[in-house]
Amino acid sequence: MTDKIWYKIVDYENENYKTLFHGVNKSRVLKFNEWLEADIKPVKDGTSKTTYMSGWHIMPDYESTIEYLKAFKHTSKKRILKCRAKETWPKEHSRSDVFLAKFIYIEGEAIDEKKSNNQ
Repeated sequence: MTDKIWYKIVDYENENYKTLFHGVNKSRVLKFNEWLEADIKPVKDGTSKTTYMSGWHIMPDYESTIEYLKAFKHTSKKRILKCRAKETWPKEHSRSDVFLAKFIYIEGEAIDEKKSNNQ
């Protein structure tokens, strides 16, 4: 298992954590505590129509994840998950610090790290 903790923004609906856009095996529901392999293929970015190779979208730290979350209009169903990752690379054409990974291992929901450090 890799030591670095990464962060992933997901939707939380009907007691399921789901990918924001692309799923795997025709499902957006995410499993915890097992390695999940991305379906690597060319996909189009919804905002700029740029084509890039897909992978699990992850962020390198909690602070940049919070900043990236501000770009979403509707955040009431968004959650941040902590995960491990293997085979990572920077997402091309991204305006933020977004990385992609071939494999992720989701450990659970991230706590509000700023609040927990101040208590």
